[in-house]
Amino acid sequence: MSGASTRTPAPGDGGPLSVSVVMPTKNRAPLLAEAVRSLLAQTAMADELIVVDQSDDNAGRTRVSALLAAQPAARRPRLVYVLDRSIPGAAAARNVGFDRASGDVIVCWDDDVLAEATVLERLLTHYRLAAECAGLAPLITNYAVPNVLRRLHRWIFCRGPFHDERQPIYWYWRRQPRPARLPVRMFTGAMMSFRRAVLQDLRHDGRYRGASIGEDIDLCWSLTRAGARLAIATDAHIVHNRAPRPAARPEEAMIASWGFLYQKHLPKTAATRLAFAWYVTGVLVGAAITSLLERSPAPLRSALAGVRAVRSDYAGSTFLAPPALEQEHHAGAS
Repeated sequence: MSGASTRTPAPGDGGPLSVSVVMPTKNRAPLLAEAVRSLLAQTAMADELIVVDQSDDNAGRTRVSALLAAQPAARRPRLVYVLDRSIPGAAAARNVGFDRASGDVIVCWDDDVLAEATVLERLLTHYRLAAECAGLAPLITNYAVPNVLRRLHRWIFCRGPFHDERQPIYWYWRRQPRPARLPVRMFTGAMMSFRRAVLQDLRHDGRYRGASIGEDIDLCWSLTRAGARLAIATDAHIVHNRAPRPAARPEEAMIASWGFLYQKHLPKTAATRLAFAWYVTGVLVGAAITSLLERSPAPLRSALAGVRAVRSDYAGSTFLAPPALEQEHHAGAS
């Protein structure tokens, strides 16, 4: 199967679903090239590839242009290449792509993702079969199962809205029924897709910047609050070769990222307040144990920095801009 003949009909009208792939990248031209090769090997070809490049040079554009030029015309998506070093991170880069996308379905595809050749075809089939689905994501097949103690810690402390239902689906991907659509409240940003219509007035929050954490959940929760249904397609498989982030303790980001989601999306009932306090307690307990084991105060200091970030509206956060800067960004964009 190849070219336009593999397009999947849209529900209700028998017409094809067009696809825009949005691929953010920064200073990772070799990874970007591998991701584009994976896209070009799909059995159902995208109509449009939008690369939003925040790099310091033109190496990515050169590689991507050469890869597309080598493709037969029938298997060559239209290329929109945006090279702009001023774009402040992956979330903002996806927003740039959303603004330019023309497809019925928008697929966010990170530059460190390799997909099985049938992923786009299978996602489009699910969109055809499930008109109620606003968004679909594939299974990630290379996330390692944490040890028993870490799983027990998550089970004890990550309760209610802070339970991340995605991870066990990824850990035990071989056990999932297929083909099936597993309802979820959130996607992993490595690859997620949406009907363009549901993103018409919705973008990533302008406060996210850099290698942000939680922007994928934030976008999904904004959709689900409006009644959208999201699901993981169990017959679509990808590998997420997570590129290393700058060295840092994770505890601060764990508390700050979920704190931002809690403050923005959840009603401040007794139950949600207790669930968030319990989650933070869990991070603090884990940090204290790690500090003892490592004979270093760094993990506990990191967790306490996360608590301070929540209390100070994320002043000093590496991935959340102050509200004033976010407002200035919106004003400049308008």
